[in-house]
Amino acid sequence: MNDEKIRMPLVRAIQQHVKQKPVSYHVPGHKSGGIVPVGMEAFKDILSYDLTEIEGMDDLHDPTGPIKEAEELLATCYSASRSFFLVGGTTVGNLAMVYALCSPGDHVLVQRNCHKSILHAVELAGVTPVYVDPQVDEQTGIALGLNEDTLRMALSQYPYAKALILTYPSYYGVSTPVAPIIEAAKQAGLLVFVDEAHGAHFSLGTPFPPSSLTLGADVVVQSAHKMLPALTMGSYLHLGDNLEESQVQKIKRALTIFQSSSPSYLIMASLDAARAYLHSYTSDQMNDLLQEVKAFKDEIRTIPQLELVDWEKSGYSWDPLKVTIRSMSHLTGYELQEKLHEAAIDVELADDQHILLVLGLERTGNVSEIIDKIKDHLAPFDIIDHRQIKEVTSNQEAPTIEEYYGDIHTYHTRKIPFWEADGRVAAEAVIPYPPGIPLLYPGQKIHREILDKIHRLQQAGARFQGEDVVVKGIYVLELEEER
Repeated sequence: MNDEKIRMPLVRAIQQHVKQKPVSYHVPGHKSGGIVPVGMEAFKDILSYDLTEIEGMDDLHDPTGPIKEAEELLATCYSASRSFFLVGGTTVGNLAMVYALCSPGDHVLVQRNCHKSILHAVELAGVTPVYVDPQVDEQTGIALGLNEDTLRMALSQYPYAKALILTYPSYYGVSTPVAPIIEAAKQAGLLVFVDEAHGAHFSLGTPFPPSSLTLGADVVVQSAHKMLPALTMGSYLHLGDNLEESQVQKIKRALTIFQSSSPSYLIMASLDAARAYLHSYTSDQMNDLLQEVKAFKDEIRTIPQLELVDWEKSGYSWDPLKVTIRSMSHLTGYELQEKLHEAAIDVELADDQHILLVLGLERTGNVSEIIDKIKDHLAPFDIIDHRQIKEVTSNQEAPTIEEYYGDIHTYHTRKIPFWEADGRVAAEAVIPYPPGIPLLYPGQKIHREILDKIHRLQQAGARFQGEDVVVKGIYVLELEEER
């Protein structure tokens, strides 16, 4: 084993500090676990590692010691020109990359099935987004990535666009090939930003898809906490080779704006350790993992109320650790999620027909016991004949390209009944969570198909952030021609 790969500078610095058992005359107020509120006793041991920027612990915003070393090892692991720890999740990286490298008024092409943090980044940066519809899988209705022809159409309509913002892979781990998309954008002179939240493990290589960083993306943000053994809110931001030093400095400044001035050392230590775990992952571990994944999927196929979506035969780019399962009973995906929760099995997310399971890089449970529990809880539900299942197909003839409706802050808004919103312009986002991908954006023209989809998901049991717009109404812009 390469000692450099398993070296964890920040973890070691924290451990050495704790070993000295120093007296704390600094924040945080738990005093290294000396003050433990009632009910928090189980957390006592970990509190001594919850430090701040004291002597020897370095400074995330101006690293010169163990954090600097840890970030350099991170860049080496991912073959990035520079890499940064993020303690506010991929959200903070998405905000920073758009804010840093785009100017107010710039047009940016945005893959429509993006996370809400991209929407917020666009708003904060004052740029004008042009939303480009992704390709939709005809059998599942799941949005994938951009189609090359659609992107080239957008590039011809907006030749002055500054950047392209991609989401890769999708939450289901499945996407259209991203290499030709990045190549087309770079040929057109665009910066390429990628929300690669679910791809922190792609650097392991086959059978995983390639990381967009290796394909020429300029800024890539990854949620280490999603697929690597890191604490929640721990993410990475990587820079490609083609950015100028002035752009790198803008990124660094943006991170000081959007990241906390009191970053969690527990999160940063977990990021250091997760990188070392990934950096030292062996071919034997990979072989064992793939055998476990195959065995798990084979067992899922024995449950008659479930159907495994076989992405392997789809021709898409797909992650074998993301398992999409279709309900073969009268249960919706949301109801299926609830039934599994009753069996003490929690899944990543659900939609109206599917649930998504996210596997780890190692086995974390007894497969036979898990499958038996699922079978027991689903046994009472009859199986639907395949002929009765309605296929989900996209009702759009071709992906659309739609520019955001100006600066919505300059308009008056009012709430109107949901079904009266057809043809109006939205003043708020409608976001099912998880996964946090907006169905409707502020500034977007509302069409009947969107209203139907929101209503269908609400009826199926989807949970939306904010008020129930179907029942309570939706905010729209008051345009001059409508007054």
